[in-house]
Order: sequence, then C-alpha cells, then structure tokens
Amino acid sequence: MRFPLTPQLIDEARRFELRSACRDCLFWIARKQECLHGWPDEGQRRWPLDAPMPDGSAPTEAAFCKEFELR
Repeated sequence: MRFPLTPQLIDEARRFELRSACRDCLFWIARKQECLHGWPDEGQRRWPLDAPMPDGSAPTEAAFCKEFELR
C-alpha cells in the first residue's frame, strides 16, 4: 500500500519509532535478501522513511506491506 509521505507521518515515525522496512519484518530472509512470500521490496527497504531515494531525490510517498509482521 502506498501513502503520501507527509511531515506528520515522518514526525510520528520518529517519535513512536515506527518500523515498516523489510529488514524489520518476520518474513524477511536476510541471507537471501528477499521476502518469504515473494513480495517485491520496492519502496519498503528504505528507513528512515524520509531517507533519500537511490537517485538522491526526496521521497514523496511511503510503501507499507500488508503482510508486515514486526519481528
């Protein structure tokens, strides 16, 4: 699911130490660098949410996996 990356979301992610990156998910297989369910990790590997995109641009949206389970 994609959401607009708003200043409020960035603030709340920092204040409440929210996690949504694949590396924090129970279903992430670190040694293979892939999801157990085969989901693409596009937009979900980045943390913090406002970290620059690979091309150096500022992100405008955040992606959250519906199957995310915090480990």
